[in-house]
Amino acid sequence: MKPRVARIVSYLPVGGVEKRLLAILKKLKSEFEVEVVCIHSRGKLAPLFEEAGIPVTVIPFKGRLHPVSLYRLATYLKKRMVDIVHTHMYRPNISGTLAARLAGVPVVISNVHNVDHWDTSRQVFMDRLLRPLRNGVIAVSQGVKKDVVDKTGVSPEGVVVVYNGVDLEEFKTISLERRRAKKAEMGIEGDIQVLLVVARLMPWKGHKLLFQVLKEAAPFVPPFRLLVVGGGPMRKELEDLSLKEGLAWTVFLGERHDVPQLLSLARVSFLPSLKEGFPNVVLEAMASGVPSVVTDVGGTGEALVGRKEGIVVPPGDKEALKEAILSVLNHPASLKKMGLESKRRVQSRFSIEVMYRRTRELYLSLLDGVGDGQV
Repeated sequence: MKPRVARIVSYLPVGGVEKRLLAILKKLKSEFEVEVVCIHSRGKLAPLFEEAGIPVTVIPFKGRLHPVSLYRLATYLKKRMVDIVHTHMYRPNISGTLAARLAGVPVVISNVHNVDHWDTSRQVFMDRLLRPLRNGVIAVSQGVKKDVVDKTGVSPEGVVVVYNGVDLEEFKTISLERRRAKKAEMGIEGDIQVLLVVARLMPWKGHKLLFQVLKEAAPFVPPFRLLVVGGGPMRKELEDLSLKEGLAWTVFLGERHDVPQLLSLARVSFLPSLKEGFPNVVLEAMASGVPSVVTDVGGTGEALVGRKEGIVVPPGDKEALKEAILSVLNHPASLKKMGLESKRRVQSRFSIEVMYRRTRELYLSLLDGVGDGQV
């Protein structure tokens, strides 16, 4: 009988964490009975999980520690005879841990996807309090692991780094005809360079700085269009800024399911964030052979080493970002080399297969070691 695994999340929006969750569960379901439990609502990606044969159940919580909600989740986990509860992000990490222990689930793991995972000191205190109830913590990068250890006091041995992985099959080179058709769909003509930023439209993602720097760099580089992919609360503000500043080269596309095709058009991918865990879009760009210009936050510097696969600049450093943009957009030969190196690195280090093997090994070792406690 396959071990039963419940991944607990708030909901399933169109986001990097959720897309990676779908990819890894598709792999894991060959050896584990996998399902997703949402403690807020379903989310836009829920149908894709169900189409892949991964059940999605919603058990809405009235509050992280609401006793009736905890009881309902614990009852569900017990009835399903779940062997491993694997929670994601702060709120599910708290509620899922407590409910799993109430249900007598043998293995409980929490997953941390970002630095500055906690909004308040109270949240840090809660994670510290529940630390003994978990068999282990997964961090998506060494940078995230350090943040977890520093802030919660958990032993470094209790935190395992499992890097995000990308499904290389999704990012195979597409034909010239399909690229031309996609470019026409975007309203981009001729030899205009396509630049791409794929990120939630949130303050810490750095869109405003990117727009400002590209505006200053525009007179000194070949003509371009910047495709802005992602949804979020800042969309109207950013669109208004684009109109006010005359940034006619910005194209807001909202949430998209065709990122591999958009990457096939791109000369460069940007991610000017102020904080990250281990950003999936950087791996996706690497898998597509597209160089990235990113800020050195979270695990981005672990994905891109030196200047071989892209350029890493300090967060918030306007001049460094401008220098990087001028460098890559004016030297197409170096871009090609960076793209080739990116592909090689992601294939060897950050494929979904590598992520699957690491996760599988962790699950099996924790199940074998039940009673020993930690990772």
